[in-house]
Amino acid sequence: MITATGVGVVAAIVLASVLGGLNHSLAWGALGVGCAGGVWAFCQTRSKQCSRLSQWDIVLFTVFALASLRAFLWVIYPAGDEWRILSPHNLGDISLHIQFIRYFAGGVEFWPASPILSGVPLSYPLGVDLWNSLLLLAGVSVERGLIWTGLAGAGLTAWALWRWGGAFAMAALLFNGGVAGFAILQTGQWQDYQADLAWKNCFLTMLVTQRGLLYALPCGLLLLRAWREDFFRNGSGFPRGIQFVLYATMPFFSVHAFLFLSLALAAIFFFAPQHRVRLALFVAAAVIPATAAVWFVTGGFSAGSGLRWQPGWMQADGGWKFWAVNFGISLPLMAWLSWRCARRGDSESRAFVSVSLTVFLLCFLIVFAPWEWDNTKLLLWAWLVAAPYLWAHILEPLKPILRAPLCVLLYFSGAVSLMAGLDGRHGYALARRSELAAASKALREVPAGTRIAVLPQYNHPVILLGYPVVCGYEGHLWSHGLSYQESLVKLRAVLRNETGWRKAAQELGAEWIYYRGQAPVLYRVKESN
Repeated sequence: MITATGVGVVAAIVLASVLGGLNHSLAWGALGVGCAGGVWAFCQTRSKQCSRLSQWDIVLFTVFALASLRAFLWVIYPAGDEWRILSPHNLGDISLHIQFIRYFAGGVEFWPASPILSGVPLSYPLGVDLWNSLLLLAGVSVERGLIWTGLAGAGLTAWALWRWGGAFAMAALLFNGGVAGFAILQTGQWQDYQADLAWKNCFLTMLVTQRGLLYALPCGLLLLRAWREDFFRNGSGFPRGIQFVLYATMPFFSVHAFLFLSLALAAIFFFAPQHRVRLALFVAAAVIPATAAVWFVTGGFSAGSGLRWQPGWMQADGGWKFWAVNFGISLPLMAWLSWRCARRGDSESRAFVSVSLTVFLLCFLIVFAPWEWDNTKLLLWAWLVAAPYLWAHILEPLKPILRAPLCVLLYFSGAVSLMAGLDGRHGYALARRSELAAASKALREVPAGTRIAVLPQYNHPVILLGYPVVCGYEGHLWSHGLSYQESLVKLRAVLRNETGWRKAAQELGAEWIYYRGQAPVLYRVKESN
C-alpha cells in the first residue's frame, strides 16, 4: 500500500503537469498506476518471516489501535450544524489540508500556484493531500477520505514501528514526553500537561495533524529497516528499485523525512565501508529526481527556509528546567546510549545512534524553519530511530527492578497526555455547515481555481471550499516562509473599500471579493461600483 500510494501520487503529478490539471479520468488513471506499482512491489518483495508477537507487542498494538480509532474516526465529524474536530492542535492544520484537497481536485494547472497567497508557486509537500484529491475525484468525500487515510496511515505506522523496534518503538511515538504529566498525582485531574511545552505528545501533535507523516513515517521506517538489513544484517528482501522510488520521491510528502533519511545514508556510508560503492551509486541515481522534487515543493527554492542559529532551541529563559520538564530522563538515556555505542557498539548501532544524536544536537542549536517548533519534525525521527537501540543496549540488559521504573519515568507523562488528549469531552468547532452551504450556493457560478479576496481566517468558508485566496491565514503564511506582509496591507484596504481598492484588488489577482455572513455578499472586482 505504501508503494501504491507513492507511485499513484507521483503519477498524478506527472499526468496533471502534462494534461493541465486533475480530472476524474486522470484521477482513476493515477490510482490505477499506483495499484499496479503496489502489485509489482508486492510480487518483487521476498517476504521474511516476522517475529512472533510478544505480550507487550499485543498490548502496544491494542493501545495504538484504540488511540488511532479515537483520533481519526473523530478527526472531523458532524455535530448538529457544525463540523467539529477532536484535537485543538488540528484546527488550523486541517482547514489548510481541506483547502488543498479541494483546490487540487478543482483542476488547477500543475505545478499549482499557492492557494494561500497570490503571485507565488505552491511551496508545500503536497503528497498526502493530493492523494485525498484523487480519492475525492474518485467519489470519496473529503471528510470520509480524511478518516480513511488517517486510519490507514496510522495502521501502517504501527506496523512499521513494530518491524523497526518492536513494542518499545511503538511506545516511543505514543508516550514520548518528560515529567510534566506527573502533576496528575498531585492534582488528580486528567489533562494534557505537555500541551504547552515544546516536546509535546507526538501522536497527538504530529501524526494526527501533520498529514504528510501518515505516509512518511511508515515509508521512512520501511526504508530504514531495509537499509539496516541490507547493510548490516542478512538482507531485507526489499528490491533496490522500490527503495529508490520511495526515497527519491519522499520530498513530495515530507522534506524533513527526506533530510533525515539522507543523513542516515551518510552515516551508513561512514560506518559500512564495504558498501560505499553501492551506496554512492544509489544516492547518485536519486540526486536528480530528489532535487527536482525538493525544487517543486519549495516553490523553486523560493520559500524562506527560516534557517538560523538558535542555541537552546525553544529554551528561552527556562534554563535547565526546560530540558528536565520537556525531556525528563530521555536525554540522559540518549547520552548514555551514545557513550555505550561509541565504546562497545557494533557498526550498525553506531551508524543509527550517531545520526540520531547528530540530529538531536543540530535541532537544539539550529532552527530549520520559520517556526522553531517545527524542529520537532526532525526530533521525532531521531527519537524513533534511536528507540530500539535504547532498549537493546541500555534498558533490556537491566534487571526488571531497575528497568521498570525507568520505563515509567520515560513514558508515564506521555501516556497521561495521550489519554487526556483523546478524552471524549473534547470537540472543537471548525465551521458551520449551514454557512458552508450558503457559501457554496453563492459561489456556484464562480469556477474552481478563481482567486478571491476574503478575511484571512483559517476557517473561512471560501478556504474550506477549496478556492484560492489572495492572502490567507497569517499562521499558515508565516510558517511556510512566505513574504505576505505587503499583500496583507493591500487586502485590508480592499476589504475596507478604501481609496484605490479596485487597483489593489487587481494587483493581488483577486477576481471576486467575498464578505462573510449569514447572507454572504459576493462582488466581482471588474464590475463593482
